[in-house]
Amino acid sequence: MLTKKSLFQSYPAKLVMKSLCQLTAFMLVCVAFNAAAEVREFPAQARYAVLSVTRLGDLVIDDKLRLTSPATRIISQDGMIVTTSHLDSGKAPILYTETELGEIRRIWLLSAQEASHFKSLKK
Repeated sequence: MLTKKSLFQSYPAKLVMKSLCQLTAFMLVCVAFNAAAEVREFPAQARYAVLSVTRLGDLVIDDKLRLTSPATRIISQDGMIVTTSHLDSGKAPILYTETELGEIRRIWLLSAQEASHFKSLKK
């Protein structure tokens, strides 16, 4: 059985540490390339708009105050769910979907590249 003690006895410690560092660096590079290669998919009914948030956390989409439901989700560029308190007061490009009652169901915060793509489609 290979143990930590037997590993360091059979190989010099510097060689083991160098190999572990190289393996860790390789794994980090693989994770970074995988994350960069992911393309987000959006529903066909999603609409492009510009989002701003009031000091009270209300959502203003294309200069109109919009209703939300308890199930409203805001998804960041990284795929994380965020709350309105984490959004800055500036304007952000988004895609959003609505419920049958006109409430906001989901909001996706867009990267600059995604925003330019959907903005050109809107025109």
